[in-house]
Amino acid sequence: MAPLGIGIVGTGFAAAAHVDALRRLPEARLVAVAASSDAKAERFAARTGAERGYGDWRALLEDDAVEVVHDCTPNHLHAPLNAAALDAGKHLLSEKPLGVDSGETAALASQAAAAGLVAGVCFNYRHYPLVRQLKGMLGAGGEGRAHAVRGAYLQDWLLEETDWNWRLEPERAGASRAVGDIGSHWLDLVEHVTGDRVVAVCAELGRLHERRVRPAETTETFAHATGEGDPVEIRTEDFAHVLLRFRSGCRGLLAISQVTAGRKNRLLLEVDTPRAAFAWDQEEPNTLWIGRRDGANAALPRDPALLRDDAAPLAHYPGGHQEGWPDALRNLVAEFYAAVVAHREWRPYEPSFATFADAHRTMRLVEAVVESDRRSGWVEVAAER
Repeated sequence: MAPLGIGIVGTGFAAAAHVDALRRLPEARLVAVAASSDAKAERFAARTGAERGYGDWRALLEDDAVEVVHDCTPNHLHAPLNAAALDAGKHLLSEKPLGVDSGETAALASQAAAAGLVAGVCFNYRHYPLVRQLKGMLGAGGEGRAHAVRGAYLQDWLLEETDWNWRLEPERAGASRAVGDIGSHWLDLVEHVTGDRVVAVCAELGRLHERRVRPAETTETFAHATGEGDPVEIRTEDFAHVLLRFRSGCRGLLAISQVTAGRKNRLLLEVDTPRAAFAWDQEEPNTLWIGRRDGANAALPRDPALLRDDAAPLAHYPGGHQEGWPDALRNLVAEFYAAVVAHREWRPYEPSFATFADAHRTMRLVEAVVESDRRSGWVEVAAER
């Protein structure tokens, strides 16, 4: 079978990570990249080995050799680009969020369901081996149903008032920043791992900086600005604290921050069941902690020889050969392309990756958190539209 022709839209952190993951897949052929200008696209194409570059994503969608599109653009472009890609008959892997609000995500979820194409969203934390292990252990039922969950997603890259990125602009990123950008990952992960659904939230949002310095030149994600520029009022949250109620009766507690010094990318998930407690930390992703009351606690390593049959394939090296964030993204991309190949061969497939419907649900959770802060009270998650 000929390799699949791939087009990537975007040239930033996410796009570079997608290119790295694609290089590890034999069924992938990077046909084209698209950027905001011809010059930028040509530079990115030369750096990544893409066959050609386009200064407009619409031109990439018109390229018949492109069968699959990766949307790695800023948030405000996701909805128009994703809708156009589906209309063009392209399989589609989009960075999250799927759109900037639930109106956009609802329309895209409906469009994807009707298109008959493979469409996924990059909630990549699902694809760590020990996350898959934890999901399988909870799903097997031997530990009992989860009655409490706790967790956090903490970063420090926006700690200083001189730190800047397009995510600070609601017109480009949406009405929620910390919750929408990183909290959405945790919310998707907790529902994916437990198989439960959040039905109500009570949240408080906060800002460390009411004003920040916007530099004259664009600042890449996770890069430090010069500190020179114009002061700008900030309208989105730097941090949030959220109480959660689940459909099963489980309760949850979540802390989200992009202004916590020393925490670079700490996604922590803890799950309590009647027979055991579990903890997984993305900054130490090769160990799953298992707590027991009447026995010794355990630290399960990321060792394919010790993992469940459904988790072991996500670990590509023996125990002690550590794997991390790029490997989880590679697992997501590989499972997405396995679905594309199955679609091409008219075989059924069961998506492990987040679908457009999943991403729409996560957007509704984010909006419920924002609404809860506005009301200063509990808010039920909006019904499906």
